[in-house]
Amino acid sequence: MAGGLAVLLVALVAVAALFDWNWLRNPAQSFITATTGRQTVINGRLDGEWSLTPRFVVEDFHMANAEWAKEKELVSFERAEIVVDLREMLRGRTVLPEIKLVKPRVALERRADGEGNWTFGVKVAKDVAAPEDRTEMPLIGRLRIEDGRFLYRDEKVGVDIDAEVATVVGANSEGRDRVRLGGRGTMHGEAFRLRMTGGSLLSLRESEEPYPLTIEMVVGETRGRISGTLADPIKFEGLDLDIALSGPDLARLQIITGVPLPMTPPYDLKGRLHRDGAVWRIETMAGRVGNSDLGGMIEIDTGRERLYLEADLRSKVLDYRDIGPLVGLRPEEERPPNTDAMTENQKAAAQKAGKPAADKGPPPRVLPDAPLAVEQIREVDAKVKFHGDKVEAPNTPLSAVDLDLLLENSVLHLRPLKLGVAGGQVNADIRIDARSDAVLTQYDVKLNKFRLERFLESAGLKDSGSGEISGRIQLVGYGDTVQKSLGSANGQIRMAMENGSLSNLAMELVGLDVGQAALFWAGGDKQIPLRCFVTDFNVEQGLMTPRVFVLDTTDTTVTAEGSISLTQELLGLKIKAHPKDPSLLAARTPINIKGAFSRPSIGVDAGPLAARGAGAVALGVLLTPLASILAFIEPGLESDSDCAALLKQVQSGRPG
Repeated sequence: MAGGLAVLLVALVAVAALFDWNWLRNPAQSFITATTGRQTVINGRLDGEWSLTPRFVVEDFHMANAEWAKEKELVSFERAEIVVDLREMLRGRTVLPEIKLVKPRVALERRADGEGNWTFGVKVAKDVAAPEDRTEMPLIGRLRIEDGRFLYRDEKVGVDIDAEVATVVGANSEGRDRVRLGGRGTMHGEAFRLRMTGGSLLSLRESEEPYPLTIEMVVGETRGRISGTLADPIKFEGLDLDIALSGPDLARLQIITGVPLPMTPPYDLKGRLHRDGAVWRIETMAGRVGNSDLGGMIEIDTGRERLYLEADLRSKVLDYRDIGPLVGLRPEEERPPNTDAMTENQKAAAQKAGKPAADKGPPPRVLPDAPLAVEQIREVDAKVKFHGDKVEAPNTPLSAVDLDLLLENSVLHLRPLKLGVAGGQVNADIRIDARSDAVLTQYDVKLNKFRLERFLESAGLKDSGSGEISGRIQLVGYGDTVQKSLGSANGQIRMAMENGSLSNLAMELVGLDVGQAALFWAGGDKQIPLRCFVTDFNVEQGLMTPRVFVLDTTDTTVTAEGSISLTQELLGLKIKAHPKDPSLLAARTPINIKGAFSRPSIGVDAGPLAARGAGAVALGVLLTPLASILAFIEPGLESDSDCAALLKQVQSGRPG
């Protein structure tokens, strides 16, 4: 028996001594190819050791990618070394004291339909399923990655990462030192840098304590930092993490998170990140977006058929410029330049030098022209509440704002959108239907009890008038920008005011009554009762025409005719004043309001004024110079307007 054992031992030693590990190359290649369905080639050597903690070496390994993938290979590496503890395996534990990878390259890709190149089949997926618990993770001592490269392309969420990867881990074999992972590369063409620091590899599996983790990422100018602990780092559950985000525009976070967000000014936000299954939540969020403070909660549910976002946000002081991108205004640095070819000083210098002054460039557009993010609206459902205590805007008396936003099945509904204006309130119901290429927008905006004096004071015209204005805007338009939508709109715009007052000086100047204006200027301006102010504009294909435009006081009635083009952003109104009392030195001639919204011009109608001037010359020649004044005496035969009928007409929405 002893002799037989000796012979067997000698035979095993002989086999071990003569065994060539490269004999396993072809069987290994065939097994991996048959199992995964991906052609696998090992061009280098295989090596191993006969011990209780053997080291296995594989060189020049290549696995082909899916046929539809852009990259030729899914996995490749120049050299891999793995040390296995066979004694621990006999106890049912997977312990790998050391792993070293030299120039590994992994290219993961996912198509728009959700299929990934890492899907090999049901059986393989089951066999290599990810651990369900941290105790199922293999226990790794040292992990070293040299000159690694990681590529990830995801057509479904629009992510494209190409990063260099390297690890630096403590030199002991017990895995008690903290894990550090660093990578750099590009993401959507922007510089990308990642640095991760975690607990030890030993605590990743065996510790019952929460696992510490810090991740810092920079993509272009966008910066993110997550720091805290995880109860289960494998499932990424039990999160207790602080999150900090900053960058030039929240919309750029989509390339990192896959979550569509609106365009914003530069932001700096902090909060607490939690996770409950497929629901991610940022609580106690606080920080700034542009010049506005922002706080509240954001929740994202990735477990639904469509991504779902819910938020409850608030602001103490909201700068109106910071919400411009939300309604289609481009950030200031992206807006078309509003400059003339030459400044006035430059023109004067050019003329002095005998050079012709350059003409002004085309007037800039005023209506928001940034396109609506139609694809985002079609991919996401959302429910958002927002409250702002105060809104800051120059020369505009704004106060609190409230917004309820509901986005469902490609239909965006703002109802209500409330904004305090001049002591009154805007109450809007706006519905944007993006289910087809021709985006349909319905506007229903109610203007309630605006105080005229608040507007005038904001414009620097204190004690120039008072009254309460109300109205309604009802429009329907097509287009993916506010500019296109209003430029194609049909509907009506109505406003009315009664029982107010206006500056007598202003009314006389509107009528170019020089004599009366001079008296008020010398003796002090007075307030005259305003019987009513009524406007009713019909809007057809973006062209506004007044069906009714009457401003009636006790001594003057003002009317208007013409049109306003929302399509071309052009003014074309003629204002006429009709006096109710005789007046000396009255050059009653219409006032023309013309030009682009961004460059309006106001002037008098030369025709009637010239006719009166010709009459004055004739009377001066035939009679006496003093008699020429008679041509500018207004008989004042205009009667009061029927304000009650006009108000009733506008309130009912019936045309005149």
